Amino acid sequence: MRHLKIFVLILCVICLTGCDVTYNLTITNDYMEESVDFWYNKTSENEQLVDQYLSVEHQAYYDMNLDANYNYSQKRITNDNQVGLNLRYNYGSDKLQNSTLLDKCYYKKSVIRTDDEIVLYTDGKANCFNFDDNNSIDKLTINIKTDLKVLENNADKVNNSTYTWIIDADNYQNHPISIRISRKEMDGFNYWLILIISLIIFGVVLIVFGIIYLKNRKNNNI
Repeated sequence: MRHLKIFVLILCVICLTGCDVTYNLTITNDYMEESVDFWYNKTSENEQLVDQYLSVEHQAYYDMNLDANYNYSQKRITNDNQVGLNLRYNYGSDKLQNSTLLDKCYYKKSVIRTDDEIVLYTDGKANCFNFDDNNSIDKLTINIKTDLKVLENNADKVNNSTYTWIIDADNYQNHPISIRISRKEMDGFNYWLILIISLIIFGVVLIVFGIIYLKNRKNNNI
């Protein structure tokens, strides 16, 4: 439990100092993986702050049955104007519900995995914007990426297989996340059907050009 207390303390410090957070969740039939970036303006104070965060382990989730902590892998991240840290953990197929980071931001959430579907939704406000009655995170970007078929979603924008929600101080009190995903693999029949049709069209085009070429050659010989 010691690591849990340290993590909660550090997460509160993160939130109270203010930062941009990008929460990336990859969902497949076999696993769900979090990769979360905490970004700060690049100052000497914030660089020291990040070093402090990296000096301790951060709990991904606690297994009550085994009385065991499972910790994020962590690394320093940087770009031209910002410095931060990345926390990453692969939950396998069914442990995401226990995510410490999800718990800190959404008291009301559910991750449901059946034989046919994966459903993730939240209810109520994003509490990580309201520690001690202060707006704490400047912006929270949630990206859910999956190559499985998405049946329903309320994402703010979709880019290929990535579904994105933008949470900020203006909408954090009422901007739930909802996505329903089919666990059935993409229909291989459709893939092969498209491939066969494409090959047929290509073959027809070649035959037409061949006929035109032979006809023009015959006319030239005459």
